[in-house]
Amino acid sequence: MLLTLWLSGCVTAPKPEAAHSESQRQSLWKTHQQQLKALDDWSLKGRLGLRVPGQSGSLSLEWQQNNGQYLIYLDGPLGQSVAKIKGQSGAVELEASGQRYSGVSPEGLLFELTGWDLPVSLLRYWVVGLPSPESDSNIQLNNQGYPALISQQGWQVEYLQYKDFSGVTLPARIKVRQGEVQATLFARSWELK
Repeated sequence: MLLTLWLSGCVTAPKPEAAHSESQRQSLWKTHQQQLKALDDWSLKGRLGLRVPGQSGSLSLEWQQNNGQYLIYLDGPLGQSVAKIKGQSGAVELEASGQRYSGVSPEGLLFELTGWDLPVSLLRYWVVGLPSPESDSNIQLNNQGYPALISQQGWQVEYLQYKDFSGVTLPARIKVRQGEVQATLFARSWELK
């Protein structure tokens, strides 16, 4: 037992990461932002935890983005298809429970069908770690120059973890919330094209 304690005392703690100055973080963010803005064809697979007043659950998520067009698959337990959302600017189509619905915006269509007010159009940017260019935002950067928090249109987007995917650092865990609505995204894989 004494040997174990002695050996554990010999293990060196990892050196804390050197703190960057604000100007260094801003410079890192500018470079990273340019890299992210070049991503217009990607796919993401992961899990989405959703909590809205009176309900909560977890869904499997597959999101394919190609420029302004997107295709999102949401599956429930045991791979059961919950919804397929296909859209582009000004038009969205949702398939669920054998029914097909269409609308002008994903937010409007989702609210009409569920009563949930979720910023689907903004998520396209938030999932890659960018604020939407459509409105003002406030960004707090972490020490590596990546967003730790984006505040936009009353929503708080907290970046809890980043990972390297195909040579690009992308969010692996995100929490989006406003009031009683909260969504947590766990990215298992990114494919960049």
